[in-house]
Amino acid sequence: MNELENKLLVGVTGGIGSGKSEVCRKLEKKGFKVFYADPIAKELYIKNKELAEDVVKEFGKDILNFKGKINLAKLRKVIFQSKKNFKRINEIVHPVVIDYIMKEAIKCKENIILIEAALIFESLFDEQLDYIVMVFANKENRIKRIMQRDGARRADVENLMRYQIDERIKVKNADFVIKNNDTISKLNPQINFLSRVLKTLKKS
Repeated sequence: MNELENKLLVGVTGGIGSGKSEVCRKLEKKGFKVFYADPIAKELYIKNKELAEDVVKEFGKDILNFKGKINLAKLRKVIFQSKKNFKRINEIVHPVVIDYIMKEAIKCKENIILIEAALIFESLFDEQLDYIVMVFANKENRIKRIMQRDGARRADVENLMRYQIDERIKVKNADFVIKNNDTISKLNPQINFLSRVLKTLKKS
């Protein structure tokens, strides 16, 4: 018997700066269980010894801090040096993160579980999920948000975007799309509607 057969797994994705985390936080306040893939991955770099060893083996000891732990800033710099490095880190990390989330989902009392992740399609995680919600915002809005949020340079944000699948492809392959090009007040009605729809869905 599949331990997840009675649970509805819904991925929430979108490009950097799209507002997917904000959407998930609002859904969390409505009682939905949400797993956030990025913080989970950062935690696993520290707690999962086998994962850490695989990453160091691939990218070298220069990514370690003085305590011998992975320095995320150093790792990030190496990852975005080339698409080859980006692809390789994802091949190492994604299966571990996905396995962790699926095991934790089994333990949840909730029947609807949301998983917020930027690379749901890139990691092929979508194949294990029941529905995908895409949070869409145009490129200029996304760039401005990240520059404001992180104090990042435009060129650096645009470089990060090059590593993600085109937004139009994600929209085409998603089951639901939330448009987030305006204010939070314009976002709320869409989230309220999505919340009601998700609660009516049954495991297929």
